[in-house]
Amino acid sequence: MRHRSVFAVLLFGISLPFIGCNPRHDTDAHEQEAYATQPKPAPVATPLSLRDTLQLLAQQLDTVHRDGCWDEDFARLMTVHHAGAQRLAAVEISRGKDSTLRELAQHVLKGHARDNHVLTLALTKQPPKGQEYRPGNTKDPFVRRITAALAPLRQPPPTPGPLDADFATLMQVHHQTGVALAQVELAFGKDAELRDAARRIVGDEQAEIKQYQRWLKTNTTK
Repeated sequence: MRHRSVFAVLLFGISLPFIGCNPRHDTDAHEQEAYATQPKPAPVATPLSLRDTLQLLAQQLDTVHRDGCWDEDFARLMTVHHAGAQRLAAVEISRGKDSTLRELAQHVLKGHARDNHVLTLALTKQPPKGQEYRPGNTKDPFVRRITAALAPLRQPPPTPGPLDADFATLMQVHHQTGVALAQVELAFGKDAELRDAARRIVGDEQAEIKQYQRWLKTNTTK
C-alpha cells in the first residue's frame, strides 16, 4: 500500500538498519534495496494533535539505535526527525485552513522525502572503522551537542490555537532542532554526501523558519 498508517511510520523511525562501524562494500544491490525499502513520504492518517506529534517525536528520537559512529548516527537521527516533520505537515494538510501554510506543508513532504533518500543510502555505504564515541557517555562532546540540539522538542511553546498558528509555531521548534542537529554533523561528520545534506538542511530549514515567523507576525494578534 502506498499510504501507510502513522504507526507504520513511527515503527520505521525506530527500526532503521542497525549498521555497525565495521566497513562494508557499497554496491548497486545495496542502493536498490535501500531505495525499495525506504518509507513512502505521502500524507497519512493523523489521529494525533500537533503538540502530541511533536512530543512523540522527542520520545522516538530517544529510542534511535546509535553505534557510536558520527555519520551513521546523524543519518539515523535525522531520518526520524524528518519523519516527525512529515507527520506535522500531514496534520496541517488534513486539517489546516490557510493556503500558505498548506503549501509550506506540501513543501516539507517533498523536501524531506528527498533528504531521506540521501540519508537512507548513506547508511548502506562504507562507514568509518571503529567507534568514534560512546553513546552512553553524557560528557562526550558529540553526545552533549546532540542532546542540546534536540532539547527544545521536550518543552514546546504554548499552542492555544487555531491549528494553523499552532502548526507555524511548532514547525519553528522542529526546524530549529533540525538545524542544530545538522550543525552537529557539520562539526563532527566526515561523509561528504551527508555533510552536503546537512548544509542543505540548514539552509532550507532556516529559510522556512523565517516564513513561519512572517506568517505568525501577519496573521496573529498579541
